[in-house]
This record gives sequence, structure tokens and C-alpha cells, in this order.
Amino acid sequence: MIQRGNITYLPVIPGRLEFAWRIRKYLLEQRPRVVAVELPSSLERAYAKALERLPGMSVILIPEVNQEDEERATYIPVEPGDPFVEALRTARELEAEIVFLEPATHEKPHLNDTYPEPYAIEMIGLDSYLEAYRVHSQPRTPQIEGHAAAMAWKLQGADPFAQICAVVSLNMLDPLLDAMEAPQEAPPAPRVRLFERAELFNLHPDCLAEVTSEMPYFQELYEETRNGSFERFRLDRPRWQLALLRDAEKEYGLNTGDKMQSWQRVGIAKFSRN
Repeated sequence: MIQRGNITYLPVIPGRLEFAWRIRKYLLEQRPRVVAVELPSSLERAYAKALERLPGMSVILIPEVNQEDEERATYIPVEPGDPFVEALRTARELEAEIVFLEPATHEKPHLNDTYPEPYAIEMIGLDSYLEAYRVHSQPRTPQIEGHAAAMAWKLQGADPFAQICAVVSLNMLDPLLDAMEAPQEAPPAPRVRLFERAELFNLHPDCLAEVTSEMPYFQELYEETRNGSFERFRLDRPRWQLALLRDAEKEYGLNTGDKMQSWQRVGIAKFSRN
């Protein structure tokens, strides 16, 4: 985390449990009055409805602009293991003010979303992970700087006397920090409101594995622990993975009457590891 005045920046990687549980732990401990998230303000209502459905998972479907083909669309899963969703969810529990930072003026520019393996955080710690990533800064474009300036304008308009927690993507952290060094002007009003055709859908259990960022099995384990204490919590992916394989083997035996062979276990373990 990075502290600048009354604002604490919590950089995250979207869709990863390594960050989701740390976001919840921090918010519960610090109880900030304002929680700002790097999400489109145009989707605030859709996220509000999706949060009410959790832990049931939803998807926000965004048809492409000026496209009549319904199959051409972008979808955003709303899942317990996503750090932005966890930030929204915990902020509601704390009755904190929520600020959606991304403006409705333009689409988010393309960003390099290649990161080192997030599970390394459990081995080397979050601070070492963030330091290693920020040493090799990502190239910037005028579009990225403009997007950061628009988010900075929104963040600068938050309560200056309140403790603020800003949850932002790791690849937008440094552009946003630089933009916060100077007062920003309001972005121009959009000619067309982005995502006005966005729709919210429930996800059928059979399609979860094809849609979610994290394994549904892992997200269920996280959901079972998120309401408890995180003092001794540890995200142990190898152990969780082994538990998943064992449960799958039991289910396979019940459904087929067959037993898994050793060579099958080795093959599945290699495939799931990679």
C-alpha cells in the first residue's frame, strides 16, 4: 500500500484472490470513510444489483457500440474473488461512501495486463512484489495519461478530510499517482453515455468455470472464510488444488462407478498445475 496524505492506494490485479482477501482485511481494520474503486461510473447501478446477489455470481454484458450483432459483446464477471468486487462489498458493510473513479467520458485505454505470478505474493510478501513490478515501469501513452487525469479529478473531488482508500489496478498506479500531483480539470462531457445498454445476468452453475477469473471451487472456499478472521488466513493454492482434485475424484467415482488410477492422477495434477 502507498500513503499520500489522507489517501491510501491499494494496487491490485483484477480477479485474483491474493489481492481480494488483503483488501477485505485492510478495510475491516482501517474502516475508511471513503472507498474509491477503478470501475466505470456508468456501471454503478449494475454493480449495485450484482452485489445484492452475491455470493451468487453475475455477469455484466456490454454490447458493442453500433453493433447489431448481439453476440459481439464484452462481459464483466462479478465474483467474490475479485478485489474490486470485494472492495465494494466490504465498503457497503462498513457503510462507507463509494466512489467509482472511471469517468463516463471515454473508453478505458489499452493497458498491458501482464503481471508476475500473483501467488508469489504469498512467498515474498506484497511489498516486495509491488516493488519488483514498479521497477520496470510500463510505457505510457497520451490516452493512459488522460485516463489517469480523469480518475485523479474524481479522486480529488472526494472528501479532503476523510480517510480514503483507493483500490486501483497495478498497471494504473503510477500514472494515477503522477496525475494526483497537480489539480485536474473535469473531463469533457460525453456525447454518448458509455455502457448505457449494459445488462446484468445471473450465471448458471454449469458455465462458471468458463467465465470466472478464479476457479469457482477456490471462490467457494474463500467465501466460506471471508466472514471470519484473517489473522491466520493463508491462501494455499497447492493445498486448495489438492482438495479440489480429491473432491473431483470422489464425484467421478459416484457418477461412473470407476476408480481413478495413479497415472490419471499424475496427468490431471500436471495439467492443473500448468
